Amino acid sequence: MKRRILAFLLVFLLGVTLLAGCGTNTDDTQTDQGDVDDIGDADINEPYSIAVIVKATDSDYWQTLLAGAKAAERDSNGKVVVTTDGPPSETDIDRQVSILENVISRKPNAVVISSTSSDATVPAVENAISSGIPVITIDNKLNTDIYTSFLATDHRIAAAMAAKEMVEDWKNMGIDPTGKKVIVISSVAGTMVNTERTEGFIEKMKELVPGIVVLETQYGDNDITKALSIAENTIAANPDLIGIFGDNNHMGVGIAAALEESGKYNDIVAYAFDTNEDQIDALANGVLKGLVVQNPFGMGYDGVMYAIDAIEGKSVKKDIIIDATIVKKENMQEPEVHKLLYPLE
Repeated sequence: MKRRILAFLLVFLLGVTLLAGCGTNTDDTQTDQGDVDDIGDADINEPYSIAVIVKATDSDYWQTLLAGAKAAERDSNGKVVVTTDGPPSETDIDRQVSILENVISRKPNAVVISSTSSDATVPAVENAISSGIPVITIDNKLNTDIYTSFLATDHRIAAAMAAKEMVEDWKNMGIDPTGKKVIVISSVAGTMVNTERTEGFIEKMKELVPGIVVLETQYGDNDITKALSIAENTIAANPDLIGIFGDNNHMGVGIAAALEESGKYNDIVAYAFDTNEDQIDALANGVLKGLVVQNPFGMGYDGVMYAIDAIEGKSVKKDIIIDATIVKKENMQEPEVHKLLYPLE
């Protein structure tokens, strides 16, 4: 009898031990599951997707802006994935609208765009905002207040700076501009950026030299060859032409080529907006007297950074004005100016 009771107690104690062991294993399994859940949450926290759309892919200026955007991606340490796109030319407005609409349909976390048109992209931008997608606009102001932030040069003021420098150059060259002629060769008609640059230059020029003759603005359709032809024809038809202003880098390259081919660069003072290798060479060689230089790399970089802030619900300033710099042969080697000319070095 005692033996049966002892055996029963041993079996009972063994069962309790096994149950306790099973309880421990269950706790371990729950802990492991908790770790798996944590990993799953990490996978859900994917990088922000930010789409950057430029006016044209055929321009060094816009490629520099895209490089700035990609630099912001690198500096985010995996927080952001930046995709880039744009139409081949600034004249292809419909293509840019289509790109923007397709991008928005993929629901990125934010969009950064330099719109060629002040009107054509407005419906898509407003649609993105209403869908909760922040939109950072760069360079060209849209005809709407429905956007997250706007980064740009004050194009009117920057162009006026070029007019002032041109008048100073004439003075140093001993040229009396009264009764002489000047012309603006613009890239595209009807866009706010180009209109502000053209009007800003002409207004300041007439203010400084009331007696100057401003020829009718010509448009090169963002084509270097057309800009070259316009400049050549204008130079040939106007022996009293003393100044040319090009409102973007393609116009500047065409103007420089015309001045070099005609040999008139010592008599005609030419300024242009933005930079590329051809314009920088023309500046160094004295063919162009000056460039109105923005900071596309910085705008691309900051555009992505402001987009991150907007995604995270931080306060973002509505309108941000970035100063332009007049670059001439005399100051192009200064460290800060050189950095603007060669931002990728």
